[in-house]
Amino acid sequence: MTDAVHGLAGPYALDALGPDERRDFERHLDGCAVCAAEVGELAETAARLGAAAARPAPAALRARVLAEAARTRQAPPRLPAARTRRLRRIVPALAAAACLVLATGLGAGWYQADRRARHAEASSHMMADMMSAPDARTVAGSVATGGHGMVVMSHDRDAAVVMLSGLDEAPAGRTYAVWLMGDGAPRPAGRMRVADKPAMIHGLGRATGVYVTVEPMDGSAEPAGPEIFTARWTG
Repeated sequence: MTDAVHGLAGPYALDALGPDERRDFERHLDGCAVCAAEVGELAETAARLGAAAARPAPAALRARVLAEAARTRQAPPRLPAARTRRLRRIVPALAAAACLVLATGLGAGWYQADRRARHAEASSHMMADMMSAPDARTVAGSVATGGHGMVVMSHDRDAAVVMLSGLDEAPAGRTYAVWLMGDGAPRPAGRMRVADKPAMIHGLGRATGVYVTVEPMDGSAEPAGPEIFTARWTG
C-alpha cells in the first residue's frame, strides 16, 4: 500500500474523508496494524483537544470571539477537488476549536479577545496549508503536564505545525524550546509561546521527530531542561 494511503490516518481520525476514500482506507485499516494504532492515538488526541475546547467560557466573551472569526472571510488554497472537500471539513472544525480554547479562561477586555480571534484565523490558514501538502502526515504525542498534542508535518513543505493542549505558560525566566531530532545532534527549531499556539516549524530537513523542552530565556545550545512533549515519525 502506498504512503499516500498511510497518510490518510489523520484525516480519517478527524472524520474528514469522503465516502470513497473512507471506504478504501477502512479496507486498508483491517490489515494494517500501524495505521490502526495511529488512528487510535489520533482519535484520542482529537477528542482530548476537543474536550479542552469545550470547557465553559464567559458567554458574552465567547460569542464575541466567534462572531469576529465568522466575519472574516477565509480564502481557501487552490487544491485538487478531493483534498479541497476534505479541507472544507477539517478547517472549520480546527478554527472553531481554536477559538473556543482561546476564549476559555480569558479575562474581560475585547482587545485580548480580538487578538486571539485573529490568531485563530491565522492558525486555521496554517493548518489548511499543511494539510494540503501531498505528503502531509499527522502524528500524536503526549504533553508531560497531562495534555495532548498533534503535529502535522510535510517534507514537501519542509515544515511542521505543532498544536498542544494542557500546557501552561513557561515559568518565570524560562521558555519552551523546540528541537528537531534525527540526523545527528538535536537542532534548535525556535521557541514556543502558549499564546501563539499552534507553532510553525520550518526547515525539517531529514528530521524524524520534534520535541519541546523548558530552557532558560536566554537560550541553550543544546536541550538541557525537562522534556514536555515528543512526537516522532519515520522517513
